[in-house]
Amino acid sequence: MLAACTNLHAPPGVEGTGRLLAGYVIVGADGQAIARAVIDGQVCPALVVDGASHPMDLRAPPAIVPARTASTETAWAKPAEFRVRVCEVPLASSAREATLAGRPLPPWHEQPRRIVVIGDSGCRLNQAGGAYQDCSDPRAWPLRAIAQAAAAEHPDLVLHVGDYHYRESPCPLQMPGCTDSPWGYGWDAWSADLFEPAAPLFAAAPWVVARGNHEECARAGQGWFRLLDVQRFDASRSCDDPANDGRGDFSDPYAVPLGDDWQLIVFDSARASNAPLDTTKPKDAATFSTYQREMGRVAELAAVPGRRSLFVSHYPVLAFAPAPGREPYGGNPALRAVMRSLDGDAYFPAGVAAAIHGHVHLFEAIDFASGHPATIVSGHGGDTLDRDLPEPLPPAASPAAGARVAALTHSSHFGYLVLERAAGGWTVYAKRSDGTLLTTCRLAGRQLQCNPRGKIDGDSGP
Repeated sequence: MLAACTNLHAPPGVEGTGRLLAGYVIVGADGQAIARAVIDGQVCPALVVDGASHPMDLRAPPAIVPARTASTETAWAKPAEFRVRVCEVPLASSAREATLAGRPLPPWHEQPRRIVVIGDSGCRLNQAGGAYQDCSDPRAWPLRAIAQAAAAEHPDLVLHVGDYHYRESPCPLQMPGCTDSPWGYGWDAWSADLFEPAAPLFAAAPWVVARGNHEECARAGQGWFRLLDVQRFDASRSCDDPANDGRGDFSDPYAVPLGDDWQLIVFDSARASNAPLDTTKPKDAATFSTYQREMGRVAELAAVPGRRSLFVSHYPVLAFAPAPGREPYGGNPALRAVMRSLDGDAYFPAGVAAAIHGHVHLFEAIDFASGHPATIVSGHGGDTLDRDLPEPLPPAASPAAGARVAALTHSSHFGYLVLERAAGGWTVYAKRSDGTLLTTCRLAGRQLQCNPRGKIDGDSGP
Protein backbone atom coordinates (compact mmCIF):
# COMPACT_ATOMS: atom_id res chain seq x y z
CA MET A 1 0.00 0.00 0.00
CA LEU A 2 2.82 2.41 0.84
CA ALA A 3 4.48 1.75 -2.49
CA ALA A 4 1.23 2.38 -4.33
CA CYS A 5 0.73 5.71 -2.57
CA THR A 6 4.06 7.14 -3.66
CA ASN A 7 2.75 7.94 -7.15
CA LEU A 8 -0.42 9.77 -6.17
CA HIS A 9 -1.19 13.09 -7.84
CA ALA A 10 -2.91 16.19 -6.54
CA PRO A 11 -3.55 19.68 -7.85
CA PRO A 12 -1.61 22.59 -6.33
CA GLY A 13 -2.80 23.53 -2.88
CA VAL A 14 -4.26 20.11 -2.03
CA GLU A 15 -3.18 18.81 1.38
CA GLY A 16 -0.12 16.59 1.07
CA THR A 17 1.61 18.37 -1.81
CA GLY A 18 3.79 20.33 0.64
CA ARG A 19 6.04 23.18 -0.40
CA LEU A 20 7.43 23.65 -3.86
CA LEU A 21 11.19 23.87 -3.24
CA ALA A 22 12.17 24.13 -6.91
CA GLY A 23 10.34 24.20 -10.23
CA TYR A 24 12.21 24.13 -13.53
CA VAL A 25 12.28 22.86 -17.11
CA ILE A 26 15.00 20.57 -18.53
CA VAL A 27 15.33 19.85 -22.26
CA GLY A 28 16.43 16.39 -23.39
CA ALA A 29 16.78 14.31 -26.53
CA ASP A 30 15.01 15.59 -29.65
CA GLY A 31 14.06 18.76 -27.80
CA GLN A 32 11.66 17.11 -25.38
CA ALA A 33 11.06 19.52 -22.52
CA ILE A 34 10.45 18.10 -19.05
CA ALA A 35 8.87 20.08 -16.23
CA ARG A 36 10.25 19.12 -12.83
CA ALA A 37 9.24 19.88 -9.25
CA VAL A 38 11.09 19.29 -5.99
CA ILE A 39 8.66 19.20 -3.07
CA ASP A 40 8.74 18.37 0.63
CA GLY A 41 5.23 16.90 0.58
CA GLN A 42 3.84 13.42 0.02
CA VAL A 43 1.93 13.94 -3.23
CA CYS A 44 3.16 15.26 -6.59
CA PRO A 45 1.46 18.49 -7.65
CA ALA A 46 -0.22 19.11 -10.99
CA LEU A 47 1.21 21.25 -13.76
CA VAL A 48 -1.32 23.66 -15.25
CA VAL A 49 -0.67 24.10 -18.99
CA ASP A 50 -2.79 26.59 -20.93
CA GLY A 51 -5.54 26.20 -18.34
CA ALA A 52 -5.53 22.38 -18.30
CA SER A 53 -4.25 20.40 -15.30
CA HIS A 54 -1.64 17.69 -15.93
CA PRO A 55 -0.69 15.39 -13.04
CA MET A 56 3.05 15.04 -12.47
CA ASP A 57 4.65 11.62 -12.10
CA LEU A 58 6.94 10.71 -9.25
CA ARG A 59 10.52 10.67 -10.52
CA ALA A 60 12.37 9.88 -7.31
CA PRO A 61 10.95 9.33 -3.79
CA PRO A 62 12.62 10.54 -0.59
CA ALA A 63 15.70 8.53 0.33
CA ILE A 64 18.68 8.54 2.64
CA VAL A 65 21.47 7.03 0.57
CA PRO A 66 24.53 5.44 2.25
CA ALA A 67 27.73 7.44 2.01
CA ARG A 68 29.91 6.98 -1.04
CA THR A 69 33.45 6.42 0.24
CA ALA A 70 35.18 5.70 -3.07
CA SER A 71 35.88 9.34 -3.89
CA THR A 72 39.48 10.50 -3.54
CA GLU A 73 38.29 14.09 -3.62
CA THR A 74 37.10 14.29 -0.03
CA ALA A 75 38.12 12.72 3.26
CA TRP A 76 34.61 13.22 4.62
CA ALA A 77 31.61 11.00 4.06
CA LYS A 78 28.04 11.02 5.29
CA PRO A 79 24.75 9.69 3.91
CA ALA A 80 23.19 11.73 1.11
CA GLU A 81 19.81 12.83 2.43
CA PHE A 82 17.07 13.49 -0.10
CA ARG A 83 14.10 14.18 2.15
CA VAL A 84 12.24 15.50 -0.88
CA ARG A 85 10.19 14.16 -3.76
CA VAL A 86 11.16 14.89 -7.35
CA CYS A 87 8.21 14.96 -9.75
CA GLU A 88 8.09 15.42 -13.51
CA VAL A 89 5.89 15.53 -16.59
CA PRO A 90 6.67 16.13 -20.30
CA LEU A 91 5.98 19.68 -21.49
CA ALA A 92 4.79 20.17 -25.06
CA SER A 93 6.62 22.72 -27.19
CA SER A 94 3.22 24.14 -28.14
CA ALA A 95 2.55 25.17 -24.53
CA ARG A 96 2.10 28.92 -24.24
CA GLU A 97 1.74 29.15 -20.46
CA ALA A 98 2.57 26.71 -17.66
CA THR A 99 2.34 27.17 -13.92
CA LEU A 100 3.40 25.00 -11.02
CA ALA A 101 1.89 25.75 -7.61
CA GLY A 102 1.06 29.19 -8.98
CA ARG A 103 4.60 29.83 -10.22
CA PRO A 104 5.11 30.33 -13.96
CA LEU A 105 7.50 27.97 -15.71
CA PRO A 106 9.44 29.19 -18.76
CA PRO A 107 8.20 27.99 -22.16
CA TRP A 108 10.41 25.94 -24.51
CA HIS A 109 11.05 27.65 -27.86
CA GLU A 110 11.90 25.17 -30.61
CA GLN A 111 14.04 27.82 -32.35
CA PRO A 112 15.91 29.55 -29.52
CA ARG A 113 17.69 32.71 -30.57
CA ARG A 114 19.50 33.62 -27.34
CA ILE A 115 21.35 31.02 -25.27
CA VAL A 116 23.07 31.73 -21.95
CA VAL A 117 26.07 29.49 -21.21
CA ILE A 118 27.46 28.97 -17.71
CA GLY A 119 29.60 26.31 -16.07
CA ASP A 120 31.49 25.25 -12.95
CA SER A 121 29.16 27.27 -10.80
CA GLY A 122 29.16 25.83 -7.26
CA CYS A 123 30.98 27.02 -4.13
CA ARG A 124 34.06 24.95 -3.36
CA LEU A 125 34.30 23.30 0.06
CA ASN A 126 36.88 20.56 -0.28
CA GLN A 127 38.88 19.28 2.66
CA ALA A 128 41.05 16.88 0.66
CA GLY A 129 42.30 19.68 -1.59
CA GLY A 130 42.41 22.25 1.20
CA ALA A 131 40.30 24.57 -0.97
CA TYR A 132 37.45 26.64 0.41
CA GLN A 133 35.44 29.60 -0.83
CA ASP A 134 33.57 32.20 1.18
CA CYS A 135 30.14 31.08 0.01
CA SER A 136 28.42 34.04 1.69
CA ASP A 137 30.63 36.63 -0.05
CA PRO A 138 29.16 37.59 -3.47
CA ARG A 139 32.60 38.61 -4.72
CA ALA A 140 34.20 35.30 -3.74
CA TRP A 141 31.27 33.24 -5.04
CA PRO A 142 29.16 35.30 -7.49
CA LEU A 143 26.70 32.70 -8.82
CA ARG A 144 23.71 34.65 -7.52
CA ALA A 145 24.86 37.81 -9.34
CA ILE A 146 25.64 35.83 -12.48
CA ALA A 147 22.17 34.22 -12.43
CA GLN A 148 20.50 37.61 -12.04
CA ALA A 149 22.55 39.24 -14.81
CA ALA A 150 22.09 36.25 -17.14
CA ALA A 151 18.34 36.16 -16.50
CA ALA A 152 18.18 39.83 -17.49
CA GLU A 153 19.49 38.80 -20.93
CA HIS A 154 16.02 37.25 -21.55
CA PRO A 155 17.43 33.97 -22.88
CA ASP A 156 15.36 31.36 -24.68
CA LEU A 157 17.61 28.61 -23.32
CA VAL A 158 20.30 28.10 -20.67
CA LEU A 159 23.19 25.70 -21.28
CA HIS A 160 25.14 24.57 -18.23
CA VAL A 161 28.37 22.73 -19.11
CA GLY A 162 28.70 20.84 -15.84
CA ASP A 163 30.02 20.90 -12.27
CA TYR A 164 27.04 22.21 -10.34
CA HIS A 165 27.98 20.79 -6.94
CA TYR A 166 31.16 21.59 -4.97
CA ARG A 167 30.16 21.56 -1.28
CA GLU A 168 31.79 18.24 -0.42
CA SER A 169 33.26 18.93 3.04
CA PRO A 170 32.27 20.85 6.17
CA CYS A 171 33.35 24.46 6.47
CA PRO A 172 36.40 24.82 8.78
CA LEU A 173 35.87 26.74 12.01
CA GLN A 174 38.48 29.30 10.95
CA MET A 175 36.53 30.14 7.77
CA PRO A 176 33.67 32.47 8.78
CA GLY A 177 32.74 33.04 5.12
CA CYS A 178 31.19 29.57 4.84
CA THR A 179 29.96 29.07 8.40
CA ASP A 180 26.99 26.68 8.68
CA SER A 181 27.05 25.90 4.96
CA PRO A 182 25.35 22.65 3.99
CA TRP A 183 27.79 20.03 2.72
CA GLY A 184 27.77 16.51 1.38
CA TYR A 185 25.79 15.13 -1.52
CA GLY A 186 22.19 15.52 -0.37
CA TRP A 187 19.44 17.97 -1.31
CA ASP A 188 20.51 20.64 1.18
CA ALA A 189 23.92 21.03 -0.50
CA TRP A 190 22.40 20.84 -3.99
CA SER A 191 19.88 23.52 -3.07
CA ALA A 192 22.53 25.83 -1.62
CA ASP A 193 24.97 25.30 -4.50
CA LEU A 194 22.53 25.52 -7.41
CA PHE A 195 18.78 25.73 -7.05
CA GLU A 196 18.50 28.60 -4.59
CA PRO A 197 21.14 30.99 -6.03
CA ALA A 198 20.31 30.16 -9.66
CA ALA A 199 16.53 30.47 -9.17
CA PRO A 200 16.23 33.59 -11.39
CA LEU A 201 17.88 31.72 -14.26
CA PHE A 202 15.69 28.64 -13.79
CA ALA A 203 12.70 30.97 -13.99
CA ALA A 204 14.03 32.71 -17.11
CA ALA A 205 14.39 29.77 -19.52
CA PRO A 206 14.56 25.97 -19.87
CA TRP A 207 17.96 24.38 -19.26
CA VAL A 208 20.13 21.94 -21.20
CA VAL A 209 22.47 20.27 -18.72
CA ALA A 210 25.81 18.56 -19.33
CA ARG A 211 27.27 16.34 -16.63
CA GLY A 212 30.58 17.30 -15.02
CA ASN A 213 33.16 15.24 -13.17
CA HIS A 214 31.74 16.53 -9.88
CA GLU A 215 28.56 14.64 -10.78
CA GLU A 216 30.24 11.28 -11.32
CA CYS A 217 28.88 8.43 -9.21
CA ALA A 218 31.54 8.59 -6.50
CA ARG A 219 30.71 12.24 -5.87
CA ALA A 220 27.37 14.00 -6.52
CA GLY A 221 25.97 11.48 -8.99
CA GLN A 222 23.04 10.57 -6.75
CA GLY A 223 21.72 14.13 -6.92
CA TRP A 224 22.49 14.36 -10.63
CA PHE A 225 20.19 11.45 -11.48
CA ARG A 226 17.42 12.58 -9.16
CA LEU A 227 17.43 16.24 -10.14
CA LEU A 228 19.01 16.89 -13.55
CA ASP A 229 19.52 13.85 -15.76
CA VAL A 230 17.13 13.81 -18.73
CA GLN A 231 16.48 10.05 -18.85
CA ARG A 232 13.88 8.31 -16.74
CA PHE A 233 15.11 7.62 -13.22
CA ASP A 234 16.49 4.09 -12.95
CA ALA A 235 17.64 2.77 -9.57
CA SER A 236 20.19 0.53 -11.28
CA ARG A 237 22.08 3.54 -12.64
CA SER A 238 21.33 6.03 -9.87
CA CYS A 239 24.84 5.92 -8.32
CA ASP A 240 23.30 4.65 -5.07
CA ASP A 241 25.08 1.29 -5.35
CA PRO A 242 28.80 1.38 -6.27
CA ALA A 243 28.38 -2.02 -7.94
CA ASN A 244 26.39 -0.28 -10.69
CA ASP A 245 28.84 2.54 -11.40
CA GLY A 246 29.81 0.93 -14.70
CA ARG A 247 26.32 1.92 -15.89
CA GLY A 248 25.78 5.03 -13.81
CA ASP A 249 28.96 6.82 -14.86
CA PHE A 250 28.00 6.88 -18.55
CA SER A 251 25.02 8.15 -20.56
CA ASP A 252 24.20 8.01 -24.24
CA PRO A 253 24.77 11.30 -26.11
CA TYR A 254 21.71 13.10 -27.42
CA ALA A 255 20.84 16.03 -29.66
CA VAL A 256 18.74 19.08 -28.82
CA PRO A 257 17.55 20.78 -32.04
CA LEU A 258 17.95 24.56 -32.21
CA GLY A 259 15.50 25.00 -35.04
CA ASP A 260 16.04 23.31 -38.39
CA ASP A 261 19.66 24.34 -38.96
CA TRP A 262 21.55 23.91 -35.66
CA GLN A 263 21.65 21.50 -32.76
CA LEU A 264 23.43 20.84 -29.49
CA ILE A 265 25.01 17.40 -29.08
CA VAL A 266 25.34 16.71 -25.35
CA PHE A 267 28.06 14.26 -24.31
CA ASP A 268 28.50 12.84 -20.79
CA SER A 269 32.25 13.02 -20.05
CA ALA A 270 32.00 12.70 -16.25
CA ARG A 271 34.39 9.73 -16.04
CA ALA A 272 37.02 10.93 -18.49
CA SER A 273 39.26 12.24 -15.64
CA ASN A 274 42.44 14.18 -16.39
CA ALA A 275 44.67 11.16 -17.00
CA PRO A 276 45.24 9.07 -20.15
CA LEU A 277 43.43 5.74 -20.31
CA ASP A 278 45.66 2.68 -19.93
CA THR A 279 43.84 0.18 -22.11
CA THR A 280 45.93 -2.69 -20.72
CA LYS A 281 43.86 -2.32 -17.54
CA PRO A 282 40.34 -3.78 -17.72
CA LYS A 283 38.57 -0.77 -16.21
CA ASP A 284 40.29 1.72 -18.51
CA ALA A 285 39.74 -0.57 -21.50
CA ALA A 286 36.01 -0.70 -20.69
CA THR A 287 35.89 3.11 -20.39
CA PHE A 288 37.69 3.47 -23.74
CA SER A 289 35.28 1.07 -25.41
CA THR A 290 32.22 2.80 -23.95
CA TYR A 291 33.40 6.25 -25.00
CA GLN A 292 34.30 4.94 -28.44
CA ARG A 293 30.76 3.61 -28.89
CA GLU A 294 29.27 6.86 -27.63
CA MET A 295 31.48 8.97 -29.92
CA GLY A 296 30.26 6.82 -32.78
CA ARG A 297 26.76 7.90 -31.84
CA VAL A 298 27.94 11.54 -31.83
CA ALA A 299 29.05 11.07 -35.44
CA GLU A 300 25.59 9.74 -36.34
CA LEU A 301 23.88 12.69 -34.68
CA ALA A 302 26.24 15.16 -36.37
CA ALA A 303 25.46 13.69 -39.79
CA VAL A 304 21.86 14.96 -39.88
CA PRO A 305 21.54 16.71 -43.28
CA GLY A 306 21.25 20.49 -43.18
CA ARG A 307 21.99 20.78 -39.47
CA ARG A 308 25.27 22.03 -37.96
CA SER A 309 26.26 20.92 -34.48
CA LEU A 310 27.62 22.49 -31.32
CA PHE A 311 29.30 19.67 -29.39
CA VAL A 312 28.87 20.05 -25.61
CA SER A 313 30.92 18.20 -22.99
CA HIS A 314 32.27 19.18 -19.60
CA TYR A 315 35.86 18.14 -20.31
CA PRO A 316 37.49 20.13 -23.12
CA VAL A 317 38.94 18.32 -26.11
CA LEU A 318 40.89 21.07 -27.90
CA ALA A 319 41.48 23.71 -25.24
CA PHE A 320 44.16 24.71 -22.76
CA ALA A 321 44.59 24.43 -19.00
CA PRO A 322 47.19 26.54 -17.17
CA ALA A 323 50.33 24.81 -15.96
CA PRO A 324 52.60 27.03 -13.80
CA GLY A 325 56.19 27.01 -14.99
CA ARG A 326 55.55 25.21 -18.26
CA GLU A 327 53.46 25.35 -21.40
CA PRO A 328 49.71 24.98 -20.85
CA TYR A 329 48.23 21.51 -20.87
CA GLY A 330 46.15 20.44 -23.83
CA GLY A 331 42.61 19.05 -23.73
CA ASN A 332 41.43 15.87 -22.07
CA PRO A 333 43.77 12.98 -23.01
CA ALA A 334 41.16 10.25 -22.61
CA LEU A 335 38.64 11.91 -24.94
CA ARG A 336 41.35 12.87 -27.44
CA ALA A 337 42.58 9.28 -27.67
CA VAL A 338 39.08 7.93 -28.20
CA MET A 339 38.21 10.57 -30.79
CA ARG A 340 41.53 10.10 -32.59
CA SER A 341 40.82 6.37 -32.89
CA LEU A 342 37.69 7.27 -34.86
CA ASP A 343 38.51 10.47 -36.76
CA GLY A 344 42.30 10.72 -36.67
CA ASP A 345 43.79 14.19 -36.13
CA ALA A 346 40.44 15.75 -37.06
CA TYR A 347 39.09 14.47 -33.70
CA PHE A 348 35.55 15.66 -34.46
CA PRO A 349 33.18 14.44 -37.18
CA ALA A 350 32.58 16.81 -40.09
CA GLY A 351 29.20 18.11 -38.90
CA VAL A 352 30.58 19.72 -35.71
CA ALA A 353 31.16 23.47 -36.13
CA ALA A 354 32.21 24.31 -32.57
CA ALA A 355 32.70 22.71 -29.16
CA ILE A 356 31.56 24.21 -25.85
CA HIS A 357 33.08 23.03 -22.57
CA GLY A 358 33.75 23.80 -18.92
CA HIS A 359 36.12 22.21 -16.36
CA VAL A 360 38.92 24.76 -16.83
CA HIS A 361 37.84 27.69 -14.66
CA LEU A 362 38.46 30.34 -17.29
CA PHE A 363 36.85 31.81 -20.38
CA GLU A 364 38.56 30.68 -23.59
CA ALA A 365 37.66 31.26 -27.24
CA ILE A 366 39.98 29.46 -29.67
CA ASP A 367 40.07 29.77 -33.44
CA PHE A 368 42.13 27.18 -35.32
CA ALA A 369 44.25 27.57 -38.43
CA SER A 370 44.05 23.80 -38.93
CA GLY A 371 40.32 23.62 -39.72
CA HIS A 372 39.28 22.15 -36.37
CA PRO A 373 35.98 23.22 -34.80
CA ALA A 374 36.22 26.42 -32.80
CA THR A 375 36.45 25.83 -29.05
CA ILE A 376 34.72 27.81 -26.30
CA VAL A 377 35.35 27.22 -22.59
CA SER A 378 32.89 28.69 -20.09
CA GLY A 379 34.16 27.36 -16.77
CA HIS A 380 34.07 30.69 -14.93
CA GLY A 381 30.57 30.54 -13.44
CA GLY A 382 31.37 30.78 -9.72
CA ASP A 383 33.85 28.19 -8.49
CA THR A 384 37.44 29.16 -7.65
CA LEU A 385 39.09 30.56 -10.78
CA ASP A 386 42.18 29.02 -12.33
CA ARG A 387 45.41 30.87 -12.96
CA ASP A 388 45.14 32.61 -16.32
CA LEU A 389 46.87 31.33 -19.46
CA PRO A 390 50.13 32.97 -20.54
CA GLU A 391 49.87 35.91 -22.91
CA PRO A 392 51.01 35.41 -25.55
CA LEU A 393 50.89 31.64 -25.86
CA PRO A 394 54.24 29.98 -26.53
CA PRO A 395 54.62 29.82 -30.33
CA ALA A 396 54.41 26.03 -30.53
CA ALA A 397 51.60 25.61 -28.01
CA SER A 398 48.90 23.22 -29.23
CA PRO A 399 46.09 21.46 -27.37
CA ALA A 400 46.52 18.28 -29.45
CA ALA A 401 48.49 16.78 -32.30
CA GLY A 402 47.56 18.42 -35.59
CA ALA A 403 45.69 21.35 -34.03
CA ARG A 404 47.22 24.77 -34.86
CA VAL A 405 45.90 27.79 -32.98
CA ALA A 406 45.13 30.87 -35.05
CA ALA A 407 43.89 33.05 -32.18
CA LEU A 408 43.12 32.71 -28.49
CA THR A 409 40.98 35.06 -26.41
CA HIS A 410 40.86 34.40 -22.68
CA SER A 411 39.98 35.82 -19.28
CA SER A 412 40.31 34.70 -15.65
CA HIS A 413 37.27 36.60 -14.39
CA PHE A 414 33.89 35.31 -13.29
CA GLY A 415 31.14 35.51 -15.88
CA TYR A 416 28.90 33.87 -18.44
CA LEU A 417 28.29 33.82 -22.20
CA VAL A 418 25.39 34.76 -24.45
CA LEU A 419 25.07 33.08 -27.86
CA GLU A 420 22.81 35.00 -30.21
CA ARG A 421 21.77 33.85 -33.66
CA ALA A 422 23.36 35.68 -36.56
CA ALA A 423 23.31 35.13 -40.32
CA GLY A 424 25.09 31.83 -40.95
CA GLY A 425 26.18 31.34 -37.35
CA TRP A 426 26.24 32.85 -33.87
CA THR A 427 27.49 35.97 -32.13
CA VAL A 428 29.10 35.15 -28.78
CA TYR A 429 29.07 37.80 -26.07
CA ALA A 430 31.40 37.09 -23.15
CA LYS A 431 30.09 38.91 -20.08
CA ARG A 432 31.47 39.66 -16.64
CA SER A 433 29.49 38.59 -13.59
CA ASP A 434 27.70 41.96 -13.52
CA GLY A 435 26.64 41.67 -17.16
CA THR A 436 29.19 44.10 -18.61
CA LEU A 437 30.92 43.06 -21.83
CA LEU A 438 34.34 41.39 -21.98
CA THR A 439 34.53 40.60 -25.67
CA THR A 440 32.40 39.81 -28.71
CA CYS A 441 33.09 36.87 -31.01
CA ARG A 442 31.56 35.80 -34.31
CA LEU A 443 31.16 32.10 -35.14
CA ALA A 444 30.81 31.45 -38.88
CA GLY A 445 31.42 27.92 -40.11
CA ARG A 446 34.25 26.67 -37.91
CA GLN A 447 35.88 30.09 -37.59
CA LEU A 448 35.63 32.13 -34.39
CA GLN A 449 36.78 35.75 -34.61
CA CYS A 450 36.89 37.79 -31.37
CA ASN A 451 37.37 41.48 -30.71
CA PRO A 452 39.32 42.19 -28.61
CA ARG A 453 41.64 39.20 -28.76
CA GLY A 454 44.24 37.92 -26.33
CA LYS A 455 44.08 38.30 -22.57
CA ILE A 456 41.23 40.45 -21.24
CA ASP A 457 41.55 42.13 -17.83
CA GLY A 458 39.48 44.49 -15.76
CA ASP A 459 36.66 42.67 -13.99
CA SER A 460 34.40 45.16 -12.26
CA GLY A 461 32.91 42.53 -9.93
CA PRO A 462 29.29 41.79 -9.13
